[in-house]
This record gives sequence, C-alpha cells and structure tokens, in this order.
Amino acid sequence: MIKAAIIDDEQHSIETLEWKLNHYCPEVEVLHTFRNPLKGIEWLKSNTVDLLFLDIEMPKLSGFDVLEELGKPILFDIIFVTAYDAFGIKAIKFSALDYLLKPVQNKELVEAVKKHTERSSSLPTVQLNQLIKNVQAERNGHPGKIGLISKESIEYVEPEQIVLCEASSNYTIVHLEDGGKRLISKTLKEFEEMLEPFGFYRPHNSYVIQLRRVKEYIKTDGGYLVMKNKQRVPISKNKKEQLLALLSV
Repeated sequence: MIKAAIIDDEQHSIETLEWKLNHYCPEVEVLHTFRNPLKGIEWLKSNTVDLLFLDIEMPKLSGFDVLEELGKPILFDIIFVTAYDAFGIKAIKFSALDYLLKPVQNKELVEAVKKHTERSSSLPTVQLNQLIKNVQAERNGHPGKIGLISKESIEYVEPEQIVLCEASSNYTIVHLEDGGKRLISKTLKEFEEMLEPFGFYRPHNSYVIQLRRVKEYIKTDGGYLVMKNKQRVPISKNKKEQLLALLSV
C-alpha cells in the first residue's frame, strides 16, 4: 500500500479526492487529511508517508510555504492539486513535478499515482529542492531552471541554454547551446507552453525555437531558418508572416 496524506483548505476537495482514490487507486491508503496546513506540517514531521497530495492556494500558507516549513530532506513524493494558477503551475512544470487541476479527472489521478510507483526514490528530493529555488527565482523576476528528465537523470538548465526543441513522436529532443541533445518524455506542446514566455516560438509543427538563437532566414526552398548551432528549421506557411515580424523586433 502507498501511504498518503492530503493537505487542502477545502473540505469538499478533500472528500472528493479521498473518494476518487478509494475507487480508482485502491493501492493508496489515506492516513490523514488536513484543512490547516500548519497542523499538516506538524503531523508530517513525526509520521511517515509515501505520497502527499498538496494544494497550492491556501489562506494561511501556500503549498510552496508548506515545503519550506517542512525543511530538508523531504523523503516523500508530492502531487500538487490546485485550481488553475499560472505562477504555481509554471514553477511545478519547470521542476518536472506532477500536478492535478481541480476538478481532478479520474484518468489523470490514476496516471499521477502510477508515475509515483514507477519513479526512482531519489528523484523527489532533487526535484523539490529545485522547485523551491524556482519559486524564489520567480518571486525575484527570474524564470528559474527547467528539469529535463531522461531515463538516467534529471538535468536542470536555464531556458537560455536551449537552442531549440524538436518533436520525436511523444518525446522531444532538446538541443542545448553546448551541442548536447536530450531525449525527454514530454511532448513538444508541453515545451511550447513552458518556453513561450521566454522568447521561444513554434514556427513549425515539429519545432520550438529560441528566437535569439536564429542566425539567418533563407528565402529559397520555401523559406527556412538557420540556427546558431547550424541546424535548419522549416517554417510553416501560416507562421511565416508572424515569425518574420518577431525576428524584426
């Protein structure tokens, strides 16, 4: 059994999540639930769980505040459960952690719990430490680092270090400024959503590029880009006008 706890200031959210776990994730045993995050912190410091379902937006302490109050090391996995919050979700995505949007969908809950059972026990602490750094960086007006998860490791890079991302079925090949490539189990759409606020653009279904890394626009052969790493990137016809406008800024 997976021993779990829930911290959420809304009682109906707790009850709904418990019901869904009982019916769709019977391998999860909820040991305790808390509407008051301070009581949850106190309990977690003296009790052992495998998994914590943690709300982000709470009146007394945010989910991020809870992590900081718990201190290091955090030896259990965390799935954030939250209403849509652009700042919170961005920080979580950058840190390569799991989150569920309210109202929680059954399929997404099952998949999140499955990820927990398959995850290496050494990953959560690394990811949570990076999450706290990313939250602090965001509060200071910086983007933080993006977690690139491969089968072997999690590598954290600045958005600026990414030249382009290339679709590879349900995976993405991330091309870095040092010439390295990483095959990441995220779709190109996920990278597009994460990177767009930081000067990235999707000129073609198969590519997301960093605009500052464009070296040249070639008009022949239907038009294509040459990146600073010398890689050629095609341009979709319906994206050409917008792309050229962005490059001329």
